[in-house]
Amino acid sequence: MNDILVTGGTGFVGSHMIDYILKYAIRLDQKIYCTKRWMEDTKNLDHVRRKDRLKFIDCDLLDAHSIRRAIEISKPEKVFHFAAQSFPEVSFKTPVITLQTNTVGTTHLLEAIKESDYDPVIVSVSTSEVYGMPNEDEVPIKETNPIRAANPYSISKVGHDLMSQYYYDAFDLKMIITRMFSHEGSRRGKIFALSSFAYQVVQNEKGLGDYNIRHGNLDSVRTYNHIDDAVHAYWLAVDKCDYGEVYNIGGDYTCTVGDALDMLISKSTVKDKLVKVLDPDRVRPTDITLQIPDSTKFREKTGWKPTKGLEEICDDLLDYWRNIGDLY
Repeated sequence: MNDILVTGGTGFVGSHMIDYILKYAIRLDQKIYCTKRWMEDTKNLDHVRRKDRLKFIDCDLLDAHSIRRAIEISKPEKVFHFAAQSFPEVSFKTPVITLQTNTVGTTHLLEAIKESDYDPVIVSVSTSEVYGMPNEDEVPIKETNPIRAANPYSISKVGHDLMSQYYYDAFDLKMIITRMFSHEGSRRGKIFALSSFAYQVVQNEKGLGDYNIRHGNLDSVRTYNHIDDAVHAYWLAVDKCDYGEVYNIGGDYTCTVGDALDMLISKSTVKDKLVKVLDPDRVRPTDITLQIPDSTKFREKTGWKPTKGLEEICDDLLDYWRNIGDLY
């Protein structure tokens, strides 16, 4: 029992987590096991050269048998649980699947670990969305803030958090619950605001757009964290944080979504032609417009601090879409 299991390792955060472990943290006697759904592509990890250290396991959070099999194959020392239906916008259209995947699926995973012969440290990855819309006197947001989940995704993550806490309280699973605030970078799907903006900018640079940058609410306030800093934080969490505790993790750069869009446009080769256009389809039915974290608890426990800001995030997003090939 000394290997690492990363659920959802082919996704945005999971693939960066695997990159980080392979580059900075893996021991000579360790392998990384990455769960993926059947027939799911692994393009986010195609660049990995150390294939002998990375193994894929077909697995679905809603299939309890496949999860038990993943635990038996990986025999994990550490578990990073990223697998989820993680798109708030999608959750409005698929609330049942979102709840099943994020709450029931997490329960399947924790039950499989409880029933196994292994006792890994688990980083149970949650989200700042569980706090919903804070009152002005509740900002910056602490771990003690009220839970006011405002969409099916965040509601499902409240269930995820409660089940994680339950398995710690009832069965002594080595559980660390993290609530990450906005985090961005390369490989981020274009369903998310900043990546969508970068995608549209690059479409127009390649002559594939109409020079309109379509957007939703630009007044929402976010504190952005670069994905490289985010995965470094997750690694520190597994080694330094206390079991059964909740930790907020967030960056230092706070601005409106509109400010971030303006920075992306300013870096474009066709910036003088681009026009911002409100798209009603991109406005959420319910929105969380104020997300500023208090990460003091996590920073004091781990010594972590972000090293990159919005400038690097924008550069990485634009470079990602510029280099991905034909856009469509």
